[in-house]
Amino acid sequence: MALNNDILKNLTEAERKEVLRILKDKAEGNHSSYMELLRKDYDEIPVDIETFLRDPLYLGKGLVDDEGRFTVFPYWLETLKKLYPDPLKPAKCRTLVESGAIGLGKSFVAVLIGLYELYRMMCLKNPYVYYGLQEIDTITFAVMNITMDAAKGVAWDKLQQLVQLSPWFLDRGTLGGTTNREWRPPKGIELLYGSQSRHIIGRAVFWCFFDE
Repeated sequence: MALNNDILKNLTEAERKEVLRILKDKAEGNHSSYMELLRKDYDEIPVDIETFLRDPLYLGKGLVDDEGRFTVFPYWLETLKKLYPDPLKPAKCRTLVESGAIGLGKSFVAVLIGLYELYRMMCLKNPYVYYGLQEIDTITFAVMNITMDAAKGVAWDKLQQLVQLSPWFLDRGTLGGTTNREWRPPKGIELLYGSQSRHIIGRAVFWCFFDE
């Protein structure tokens, strides 16, 4: 693993020794120290994507039909497992483009991706420190479409239904509103939907779903 010398210069002598020791162990096939370092950033270690989708603690309650059958098509499940082979590492790509006929599950899978990213961020002790942001910012997860009605109806409602069936999300966020109840995340994170650039411009957008 290559390491920028400028990074080492900004560390104390003890920190440099520790970093070099961990990298040496990793190069020799011993990943335990490296993994332990990663885990220090988390309140809880994220589960893998398949567990997240199947386990009733996470999204499992919302992803079964009336007969108890898992509703994520095998093709999409395998695609998501390739996209997220390791719950402690970023997705294999930064931008995912989905195309095809209506009814293939494109928007549905995009919502699952957004919720997995949100879940992993909520597992962090401090997302602002982890991503080098100022705490006066708000970390945004956004659903965008050509109209507000389309943004709300296509993906936002799916997202809200899934989190409101999830014990894990309900235990950590808050439900607001009286008639159209909406779940809101903790830790300075916001969920929003919109149709214009002004709805998200200036925000610290971490994940965004664009449709149509």
